[in-house]
Amino acid sequence: MNLGTITIFIFLATATFYIIFLLIGVGGIAKNREAQGLDQKTKK
Repeated sequence: MNLGTITIFIFLATATFYIIFLLIGVGGIAKNREAQGLDQKTKK
């Protein structure tokens, strides 16, 4: 494996983990707002 291959692999792995944790975080924010009663949809 040369330097270019390693760089591309690290970039793809980092981007994958970033997207995974971003989606987990967005889901957590929605659940947190709902639990605190800040979500307007739950106040009906």
